Amino acid sequence: MRRGHFLVFMLILIIGSLLLAVNLDAQPEDIVLNDQSVFTSRSRPAVEFPHQLHFDDAGIECRECHHRFKDGENIVDESELYEGAEGVKCSSCHKNKTGFRFKPDLDPTKRTLRQAYHRMCIGCHRKLSRDNEKSGPVTCGVCHPKKKETKA
Repeated sequence: MRRGHFLVFMLILIIGSLLLAVNLDAQPEDIVLNDQSVFTSRSRPAVEFPHQLHFDDAGIECRECHHRFKDGENIVDESELYEGAEGVKCSSCHKNKTGFRFKPDLDPTKRTLRQAYHRMCIGCHRKLSRDNEKSGPVTCGVCHPKKKETKA
């Protein structure tokens, strides 16, 4: 009888360990891009970014979006990319508040947070569209839907 209890205990321990490991590696399903220190006034709501959709469903690798360049090479190590990690958010490097319009020759390290978001998201969606692959939205209202007013 003791052997049976030991096996059940070990099975529970193994399953618990696996669930914990999967949960530690998990990324948030959705991320609200709402840095209020930068976006102090806006005409449209913050973007609800479907992180899990891009990560799992679309098969986009972490380093396609998350980057830190040195000598033209992305040196981000994926082990650095966990919720709350220093430097994981775009606003870690792209902090300045002024400017919006895209400039093709703009030094990427000098892009504002808004420029960085739009360049990354819309740029990728447009590239996929040009390559005749399934693409995401490229217009303001799809990512920033205005909330419908409800009548009481």
